[in-house]
Amino acid sequence: MIFSLIILCALAVAGCATATHATLAVYSQPPGAYLTEVGTGRALGIAPAASYYERQVLQNHKDVQGCYVVKGVEAHWVSGARAMTDPVRLCGSATGSYTITLNRDVSYPDLEKDLQFALQLQAIQAQHDAVRQQAAMQLLLHNMHAPPVQPSQLPMPPLPRPSVNTNCFQIGNAWNCTTR
Repeated sequence: MIFSLIILCALAVAGCATATHATLAVYSQPPGAYLTEVGTGRALGIAPAASYYERQVLQNHKDVQGCYVVKGVEAHWVSGARAMTDPVRLCGSATGSYTITLNRDVSYPDLEKDLQFALQLQAIQAQHDAVRQQAAMQLLLHNMHAPPVQPSQLPMPPLPRPSVNTNCFQIGNAWNCTTR
């Protein structure tokens, strides 16, 4: 099992060497706004969320300063408050990681609804993290008490398929990898 994990991690890291996307991490203040792309309505999800842009497509959207221009983002909070960005300028690499934060206007009514929703999301995330940590601890304890595995008992890793591409994107300290 450990051998399989090592192989899987090595393949993931190898796929990350040739990044083909730029990543835009979108946050809201307070957290929990529903995010959409301006002009298209494409859902990005609940903040924090990420949007990915193909390097080749970005090349067609360069401004005179050499920055890549992508569609803006709109945030909708449960109170009905909204915030929107103009088109976003990504200045740097076409495969870089970028971050924006949309701030709620505090003068809009029902701020407490949005703060309460943010607390609920935080509690759900903490619960999720606790379950994952408990599962990892159980797996560790199980493996500590399991009889040693002989190399001949380890499963052989699958042969790599040439048509599979693994793309990884880093958002802060987190990595998101997809295989196609």
